[in-house]
Amino acid sequence: MTAYLEFLESVINSGIEGVKADYCKPEDKDRLDGSIEGFEACRGKSPAELLSLLEVSRRAMMDAFHGQASNYWRIRSREAEVEWTCNVISAALMNVGAIPIIPPTTRGALQAARILAGGTMLVSDEVPA
Repeated sequence: MTAYLEFLESVINSGIEGVKADYCKPEDKDRLDGSIEGFEACRGKSPAELLSLLEVSRRAMMDAFHGQASNYWRIRSREAEVEWTCNVISAALMNVGAIPIIPPTTRGALQAARILAGGTMLVSDEVPA
């Protein structure tokens, strides 16, 4: 497994752990399920594939919002975690001089740093297109 894919797996796994802690009440089921779906959809994706997934997820979220879909929060949570994954990956990409997927936030950069500091992996020029 390349360093990029190892890093992506860490982003996804830590994200899933976080949403399980955040959305632990029965009334949060749609948010939890959507969040996990979003993270799982990112597994094994290149930066270009993540961007495409984000675009599709954003369109689905807007359609759900405008259509007042009963499962809006599930779709919204899915989109939010795809965006979060793109955010953290983008911070790591910028760190090695690669083109980010989206402009990363400070929180995304901090999460990337936490993951990178927690192990020996490096996101290097092995990043797939």
